[in-house]
Formats: sequence, structure tokens, C-alpha cells
Amino acid sequence: MVTFLASLAFIVAVAALIAHSTDRAGSVDVIDRDAERVRCELAAMLVRNPHHR
Repeated sequence: MVTFLASLAFIVAVAALIAHSTDRAGSVDVIDRDAERVRCELAAMLVRNPHHR
């Protein structure tokens, strides 16, 4: 049982190390596109309602 838990902890540690050291492909672009869309929508709302500033 102890061997099983030790090997499981080792596997989880290696997986966490690999996940931390590698870049997630494309995730930054998705976040940037989403933020850009929100900024555009907020700017459009301000243009339509200038008296709410």
C-alpha cells in the first residue's frame, strides 16, 4: 500500500512538473480575443449611451 501511494505521488509530481513547464498551445490567443471582444462591446455601449459616463 505504501509503495502504491509513493508511486502514485511520483506520477502526479511528474505530471505536474510537465504541465507546469510546457506552454498551453493557443490558450493565450483565446484569452486575448475574448478580452478584445469585451473591450469592443464596452466601447460600443459607451458610444450608444454617452450620457452614462
